[in-house]
Amino acid sequence: MDARATADHIEIQQVLYRYCRAVDRGDEALLCSVYHPGATDRHGAFQGTGEAFAAMLVPSMDRAPRVGQHHITNILIDLNGDLADVESYFLALHPLGDISTGEASHVPVTGRYLDRFERRDGVWKISERTVVLDWSSTPVAWVPWAAQGDYPQGGRRHEDPSHGHGS
Repeated sequence: MDARATADHIEIQQVLYRYCRAVDRGDEALLCSVYHPGATDRHGAFQGTGEAFAAMLVPSMDRAPRVGQHHITNILIDLNGDLADVESYFLALHPLGDISTGEASHVPVTGRYLDRFERRDGVWKISERTVVLDWSSTPVAWVPWAAQGDYPQGGRRHEDPSHGHGS
């Protein structure tokens, strides 16, 4: 790969990582920023724009009693000028439960994001996303590890220790 292709790969990977952070930390503005305006997202029962997905998802995840986690693993990027077809494998722990009851569980989910990225005005973002579910399992009850209290706890937005960390 030449220097431009290498930079394009890194920029696309950073968009995918920002997506995960935005979902898990409840950052609607960051989540919107990974999509071009009017981008489409086919995310299970949700079919709509990236902006509508962010507006629906963040309040929904805020009601969960625990934070979830999304991890991007294998990323295949097929560059073609200002377009890229990208397949990214993901592992996710989706929180379930109700903050009012304190009952919590996580659903392990794996799948792939099939994305069309476009570079517009020099910036790579998602223009189309289809989420493919490869497998999931029944919810796993959340039982805290005995030493969990010895560590800072993750949270959403300003409640997370990473808020204000770095740039």
